Amino acid sequence: MQNFGHGLQRTSILQELSGGNAELGEAFAIIINDMVMQSGITNPNAEPFDVVPDSWRKLADKPDKTSDDIKKLDETFKEEVQLLAESYLLFMARETKNLTGKLEYQQYEAYMLKYRFGHYDVMNKPEYLKKIKEQIRNAFNKISAHGEPNGDNLIDKNDMAAFIYAISTKSRRDANNKFLGFEINGLIKPEDYAVNENNLFQPDDNLFSVKLRIAYKVLNNKL
Repeated sequence: MQNFGHGLQRTSILQELSGGNAELGEAFAIIINDMVMQSGITNPNAEPFDVVPDSWRKLADKPDKTSDDIKKLDETFKEEVQLLAESYLLFMARETKNLTGKLEYQQYEAYMLKYRFGHYDVMNKPEYLKKIKEQIRNAFNKISAHGEPNGDNLIDKNDMAAFIYAISTKSRRDANNKFLGFEINGLIKPEDYAVNENNLFQPDDNLFSVKLRIAYKVLNNKL
């Protein structure tokens, strides 16, 4: 576990993100930050990220699954999502000197400018930087409120878990493009992530907002 400080502040983050692994969070950050290019299109050289272990996928491929099998798949998927969410947030906290495990907007912005947009030299392009900051604010608003109209202006482990759940699943839609639920395969593909990120960066309440709301309710047994 990383050393973030001393006394009560150190205890706070250790308790908040006790299941996290900063190295896993860093690996995840590197992979998803490489999925989308500056223009917002998919990076053709990017790799997908597998959220679930091989044992989960083997069970998912099993024909004639029992109710216990289905329950295990659901529970394991949620556990893996929570682990990845805490790990990613722990890495972000380490990089922004956050000692609580709950990111404020300025910390999230600093992280995104460095890791998501840093290699585009945005700091020397005022107009582009302004646009990027608007996108980052939109993303923060959506994640911190898990898709709801209002939130507490903090990204905590539950908010991040909803984000991970939403990007780890595909949407099932009807003929009118209405969201029907999640198709769970535990694989984050660059082309899917590019679409989700684009929606995340928009100010309007869109399909990804819906995914965040439902993901939060699924993870917290509120459906």
